[in-house]
Amino acid sequence: MRPLSPLIVEPVVRAALLEDLGRAGDLTTDIVVGAEQRACVQLVARDSGVVAGADLAATAFRLVDPALGVHIALEDGTRVVPGDVIATVSGPARPILTAERVALNFLGHLSGVATATAQIADVIAHTRARVTCTRKTTPVIITFALFGLSSYLSDSTVVNVATVNGAEVTPNDFQRAYQNYQQRLQQMLGDKYRPELFQENKIRKEVLDLLIQQELLNQELDRAGYRAAPEQIVKQIASMEVFQEEGKFSPERYKQILNSQRINNFAFEQQIGLDLAEQQFNAGMLLSGFVTDDELNRFARLQNQKRELSYILLPKSHYLKSIVLTEEEIARYYEEHKNEFTTPEKISVEYVELNLDEMSREIEISDEAIAEYFQQQRQSFTRQPEQRKASHILIKVENADEESAAMDKLKKIQEKLAAGEDFSKLALEFSDDIGSARQGGDLGYFGRGVMDKAFEDVAFKLKKGEISEPVRSRFGYHLIRLDDIREAQLAKLDDVKEKIRHDLQIQQAEQAFYESVDKLNNLSYEIPDSLAPTAESLGLELKKSPLFTREGGSGLFASPKVVSIAFSDEVLAEGRNSQLIELSDTHVLVLRLAEHVPVKQQPLKDVIGLVKTRLQDEKVTEKIKADSVAVLEQLRAGVDPEKLARSLKAEWKFVGPVSRVADETSSALDPQIRHELFQMPRPAEDRKVYKDTRLANGDAAVLILSAVIDGKNYTDETRLTEKRKLIGIYGKAMQSAWIAELRNNADIETNLDSLE
Repeated sequence: MRPLSPLIVEPVVRAALLEDLGRAGDLTTDIVVGAEQRACVQLVARDSGVVAGADLAATAFRLVDPALGVHIALEDGTRVVPGDVIATVSGPARPILTAERVALNFLGHLSGVATATAQIADVIAHTRARVTCTRKTTPVIITFALFGLSSYLSDSTVVNVATVNGAEVTPNDFQRAYQNYQQRLQQMLGDKYRPELFQENKIRKEVLDLLIQQELLNQELDRAGYRAAPEQIVKQIASMEVFQEEGKFSPERYKQILNSQRINNFAFEQQIGLDLAEQQFNAGMLLSGFVTDDELNRFARLQNQKRELSYILLPKSHYLKSIVLTEEEIARYYEEHKNEFTTPEKISVEYVELNLDEMSREIEISDEAIAEYFQQQRQSFTRQPEQRKASHILIKVENADEESAAMDKLKKIQEKLAAGEDFSKLALEFSDDIGSARQGGDLGYFGRGVMDKAFEDVAFKLKKGEISEPVRSRFGYHLIRLDDIREAQLAKLDDVKEKIRHDLQIQQAEQAFYESVDKLNNLSYEIPDSLAPTAESLGLELKKSPLFTREGGSGLFASPKVVSIAFSDEVLAEGRNSQLIELSDTHVLVLRLAEHVPVKQQPLKDVIGLVKTRLQDEKVTEKIKADSVAVLEQLRAGVDPEKLARSLKAEWKFVGPVSRVADETSSALDPQIRHELFQMPRPAEDRKVYKDTRLANGDAAVLILSAVIDGKNYTDETRLTEKRKLIGIYGKAMQSAWIAELRNNADIETNLDSLE
């Protein structure tokens, strides 16, 4: 079997069947159990940490079989130590023992098929699963390894990408940040985005630096006690247009969008809170800068400064006309730079690829199967979930001392309601929820998962017009009146038919895909000198690429990962099949060398034009450099610049006052000349300053700075705005220095190699 390598394959159930106390057989297949047998799974913390995602893991098991009993022992946010039981799953042994189904269902519905059940293990504070059940009279102890493809073929030990003062930056943290970074690049560049143009190692380092900086900032926020109030978080989310319908926040749209992006609402709200705390901190940092009137005036003089410029231009084109090359010079240059005139090394590869999407399209799904699935999962195809419209009266309770007074107040309100007083008027008078009180306590329509759980549970049990007993939430006590009910609207089969077909195709193809990946991985390793037997065994096409260089080609071969492996010693020098290459979670390939075109010396006759151009450029550069130095010497000796330009057949340019930033009068000025001009020292009275520079197009310019005209102070109308801008500049500089200081004093260890 091929040695361990980083990739994603089908999860397997590893079992040890204890025939007797002294002997164990190691199996790598599903255990065959009777339908009547039951099992118990415990999700146990492997490391110390904080539980996050227990509900998602429980959902994954329920997706396998609704009959499974799932008990969450420790809620999200609970700190755990190794050995703590986070959740327990019990029920028929067969669905529990088919552990890969947990992975596939979990990932298919909640995470894509991205990291298989390694994702489950990660979000439940690095969890391992323990299963015990009884088979006849022989005890069976089964350990689930909920592996993703990568952890099946690689070492299951999780190596963090970095630690920051003891806090871990996990591979999952890095991958999420890396994907977000790439998505932002793609959004910015649109159709011009080409991943092969970016240096992957440079981007990876930049992403890691950002993660480290964010972790340092989060630690400092926590240390300094920065927190966003719940009201701030709610207001921020409600203001986001993406969650609004007709200009108003829609709880249903909020829930729908988070679900579609597979984002837990608790985690999202927690992140919004962190963002708000960070904004508050940054605002304080940025506004902590101050600017005196003298500093502002000095800044105005510099920013609005103008400089009087004239210059002599030595165009490259004039010099090219005078350059004459002999055959001897051309031949000598070619011989001296022979290694620069070669054709690049090229290769072509044979390859076999597996693509889950392509495999799924070959699977036929009957209309009957679609209809049956629709009926079985009808509740999951809800167009509009049930909504309830309620009003409430809130009496806030912020500490235990306020409990009794709050209940007394509620009792008086209940007495008024019993006497026939209007709920809306009482809400306006007594409710501590200022926003809804103005509307008579009206909260509008909402679905499940939006309100506080205690509030929601009661609201969804009330009958229309009914008023609840006092309900305790994290905000205080509520009296809830149910005003209306919107029944759930289920989708029609025709509306979701094609989606169901695609989902069933993917589900059926997944098993075959992961089995084929495993076979491809092993066969290509066991038969290292050819891919033909592997392709034939798997029924796959053996494809051949066009020639490409170390810089990459097109399509699959624009990928730096593919190019790097194609030119590796394993493939190029040793002639073996490559390791399995993971292009995505559902697209893999193995390649081998088909053709190798080595570096080849180009004869002089084929590159004589290029040789002439390079030789001419070198001669022109030498000549222009010598002339510009001579011009500087003559100008400093007092020679008239205009006459000097004519004598050299150069171009004399009188520009006049030039501003620091391009304006209408100097927009045509070469940016490099403008930049160099404002780097020159201020001339002494009645003196001039000279400087030569080489422009990007090969021309040379000798600059003459005659005078510096300081800018005027800001007017009363612009002074305050400019002062704020300068305070912002100082604040950002202070913030950058502070982050750098945090980093210098932090205990940081990085290990990007762990992702290889």
